[in-house]
Amino acid sequence: MILTNGCSFTAGGGNWPAAFGNHGYTFYNHFEPNGKYDIINIAAGGAGNTLIRRKTYHALHGPKYKNNIDYAIIQWSTIDRWDYPVFVSEDRASDFPRMDAHPERINKINYMHNGTDTEGYAKTFYEKYYSIHGAVIDTLENIYHTQLYLKEMNIPYKMITIGNLFSMDASISKLIELQDGNERGNYSNLKINNILEQIEDYEDSFYEINIIKELLEKIDFNNFLFTDNNIIGGFGGGIIEWLTNNNESMRNYGYHPTLKQSTRFFDEFLWPIIKDEVTTYYTKINK
Repeated sequence: MILTNGCSFTAGGGNWPAAFGNHGYTFYNHFEPNGKYDIINIAAGGAGNTLIRRKTYHALHGPKYKNNIDYAIIQWSTIDRWDYPVFVSEDRASDFPRMDAHPERINKINYMHNGTDTEGYAKTFYEKYYSIHGAVIDTLENIYHTQLYLKEMNIPYKMITIGNLFSMDASISKLIELQDGNERGNYSNLKINNILEQIEDYEDSFYEINIIKELLEKIDFNNFLFTDNNIIGGFGGGIIEWLTNNNESMRNYGYHPTLKQSTRFFDEFLWPIIKDEVTTYYTKINK
């Protein structure tokens, strides 16, 4: 079984954001034409990196898929997304994401998985608590711990990204712009030279918790597949850079890859790199 996980750039079917239409088709769909592979796709539209990490852990250790995963592809989302488990009481449900479509979630713990949202339910978080430092260190911890999970289970894997995680401007002002007008959701507009240069000054008395440098040294970047060689803090290009470098527009489907673009990304970039590894480790299911 092949495990795929990520945000809407990997999610499909019922996990595709309804606001983007009934598209539901991403790179994971293309495994089937290349062999009878049993795929479990746990990606969710709007997911942040904490949710991606925890869903991966549950897939590896939960009763449904434990000991059945032969290979994994994890796609990381932008660093700014907030994924704290929130108890959504009835008085909170009016502005919490997706409650109108899922009233059964009221009076239960919910995760945001609403992408970049600085104006809705998460407005207070972004105004009072969000920092670039926090976004960077949380993302690096999520990546590092997920690599430890996969290594512990002896599962071969590759990681990709929505885009170069350190070349997208994650400042509040740019995140607000991301939600305005016709360019809403266009992460390719967030290009910046190096997000590490925007990290806020660190209060020296907390120096023992500033482990960004150590995390960058521990992350195994050899298990990442980057679409270009513009390396920033260890990170290269992702799906967004692959499309833009090939003069591909992302204006359809709420700035997500189209069916044709997903096919090309898989056939021209992803599959040629992972084909031998997948066929080596995958246990084919005879139906």
